[in-house]
Amino acid sequence: MFPSSFSLLSLFLAMRGKYSFREPLLIDDNGLYITAAQMQFFLNRQEGHEKFKSGDQEFMHYYKNCCLYNLIYDMMENNPDCGKMYWDEQKESVGISFPVKGEVSQALSHVSIQFEGEEDEDEDYEDSFGLWQ
Repeated sequence: MFPSSFSLLSLFLAMRGKYSFREPLLIDDNGLYITAAQMQFFLNRQEGHEKFKSGDQEFMHYYKNCCLYNLIYDMMENNPDCGKMYWDEQKESVGISFPVKGEVSQALSHVSIQFEGEEDEDEDYEDSFGLWQ
């Protein structure tokens, strides 16, 4: 599911400065992606390069969050009524709301199947993104 760290990093370094903010850095076989800007944001973190190169769980979690965000963002560009994104003051992060039986819910169900089996040892992963609470 995840592109190798080496291929993502080499692509990123080769294309640095040639991407727009929303342009995908690399699209995986499922059509999920992280943008060049999102990748740069992670690499700018303390130990970001090392965590990326080693496939650290922090990077993997970030990568999955970016893929989910981009999936929903793109869906909302095509159909603004399929969901809403907003700033959640309490969690200090982007919040998402959507109908339980809607387009976004169906897409996330499909993606969660793709992510299954690639998780860390987190026993609570079944809903580690908090999507179904």
